[in-house]
Amino acid sequence: MEEKEKVVDDSKEAKDAKLDEKNPEVKEEKEKKEEPKEEIKKEKKNKDKEKIAKLEAEYKELKNEYLKVYAEMENTKRRLNEQAIKDRKYASQNVVGELIDPVDMLIKIVNMPSDNPEVKNYQIGFQMIANQLLDILKNEGLSHIEALGKDFDPNKMQAVETLESLEDNKVLKVMQEGYMYKDRILRPAMVVVGKKKEIKEEEVK
Repeated sequence: MEEKEKVVDDSKEAKDAKLDEKNPEVKEEKEKKEEPKEEIKKEKKNKDKEKIAKLEAEYKELKNEYLKVYAEMENTKRRLNEQAIKDRKYASQNVVGELIDPVDMLIKIVNMPSDNPEVKNYQIGFQMIANQLLDILKNEGLSHIEALGKDFDPNKMQAVETLESLEDNKVLKVMQEGYMYKDRILRPAMVVVGKKKEIKEEEVK
């Protein structure tokens, strides 16, 4: 039965082929009908490719925008963390700075020479108060700038006067004590700096 059907189909194709040979116009018409189908397929394929390319471009653009926003958020987070750490680190700076002058006044009062026993007793009391305050401030991050006899450091000291000296650029006298708060200059030391006298050739002769 199957062989019969196959024979029938083959004979049909053979007949169609013979008809096409006899009637070239019919064959041409068939080919023309098939051509638009191929063109439609190609056109559809091209449109699909365009859509895919467009979607890929949009995806890349969105991905870049996302990465930019993410990077900005990370930078902002980092800056805020750094600022928070900085704020905590220097939280007491203003209070410490405000207390320096009163402590200095107490130290000056303590160091004032006096023969009066009553005044000396007061000075001992003031000395104790000054020491206690200095201990509290040191615990908060205050440190004294060692200047006397040291080389002049413009980052930590301010020269108010220069005097001739045997050693050049040495601090001869401290007019006002300087202080650091952690790694910051709270108040520079006011100092007198020695300048070595230049010996002229005429003086040597």
